[in-house]
Amino acid sequence: MVESFVSEVQGFAVAGLRSVAVEIAILPELGGKVMSLRNLRSGREWMWTPPEGALYQPMSAETLFEESSLVGADECLPTIGACTWRGRKLPSHGEVWFSACDVDEAALGQGRLVTRLRLPVSPFWLERTISLDENRVTVAYALQNLDFIPQEFMWAFHPLMTIVPGDRLALPGVTTARMEAAMNLPLGTRGDDLAWPRPRPGVALDELDLGAEPAAIKFFTQPRTATAAVIHNPVTGDGLRFDFDPRRVDTVGVWLTRGGWRDYHHLAVEPGIGSPDPLDVAVEGWKHFGLTLPNETYRWQFSMTLTPGD
Repeated sequence: MVESFVSEVQGFAVAGLRSVAVEIAILPELGGKVMSLRNLRSGREWMWTPPEGALYQPMSAETLFEESSLVGADECLPTIGACTWRGRKLPSHGEVWFSACDVDEAALGQGRLVTRLRLPVSPFWLERTISLDENRVTVAYALQNLDFIPQEFMWAFHPLMTIVPGDRLALPGVTTARMEAAMNLPLGTRGDDLAWPRPRPGVALDELDLGAEPAAIKFFTQPRTATAAVIHNPVTGDGLRFDFDPRRVDTVGVWLTRGGWRDYHHLAVEPGIGSPDPLDVAVEGWKHFGLTLPNETYRWQFSMTLTPGD
């Protein structure tokens, strides 16, 4: 059985779903941010919060991501990196994460979290539906092109997640990746090939070990190679598995910082469409992006399954 709930945090409305195994909560006024994903059986909270605590605040297109609350999971659409495309100035992490969404109250009463948003700059209408079945969360999207010409886009689910000692990362089907950026880590620059999971001696990406601290890395799996992404902890028994159809969700971005960014330690496993981070480079450089036809509604989904733990 799934129950819905509403509450408030720091003056922002909260909407959520709860089963016997999982609780998920979002902030509709902040782009539908997933502020909490909790395993009710093991007690593990998967969404990361800065050591100084969560501070939710109104944001705009001028707000830099690093100036935001840095809590939980945001939707990056139609770009991840700041860029200019088709004459539009697109902010870092896109247009959704700082925009208010409408919540479908009727759907919430039926145990589904449905949010809708007209992007403020790009000609897109986005609907997201979160549903819950015991320990599995399914997130489905419908992106409508409101223009009379085809429109390119990128999308990524961008969850900042806690790291617990013993955590391991598996990317089934992946043997190589492509670099986006690295900090204090000599593994190349954007576009360079990266061997997974051991790109050089002393670096074990599957063990979330960058070999030295402080360091950080962002990379993407090659298009349509990843069939899933799995965080598992053999010590605690906890796990979080992302499943998707690689013909629609065609890449996984991985961001890992071990003190290399603001002294933080967290992990982001990002199911996505297109790469690298900026839309202009994705279209003109890597030629890896999503495309919607005029008045087309483009659909995709992924799921997150939480293993129960001990």
